Amino acid sequence: MKPSSSVRSALQVAAGLVLAGTFGTWIATGSHRGWTQTLSMELHVDEVTGLTYPVQKPGFVAGVEFPAGGAALAAILSGLSLVVRRRSSASSVSAVQS
Repeated sequence: MKPSSSVRSALQVAAGLVLAGTFGTWIATGSHRGWTQTLSMELHVDEVTGLTYPVQKPGFVAGVEFPAGGAALAAILSGLSLVVRRRSSASSVSAVQS
């Protein structure tokens, strides 16, 4: 196996892992279709009056920019794998012509 093909394969595997990881994190944290939230609201009921009131608690919910950024990074890595292949094939063609 040529070194360029192992680099190409590594970039493609990395792209797949990034894509799967970001989508997996997004789904695991609730598939929120808005922006990422670092605080979550929880409604509590006052024991005396019976009124509900919101309470903020820390928590992470990945937003839609999370899988979008992961998809963009995966596309860049995949594009780099194509560039590595083209450069290596172009250099082998020039070596054959010499």
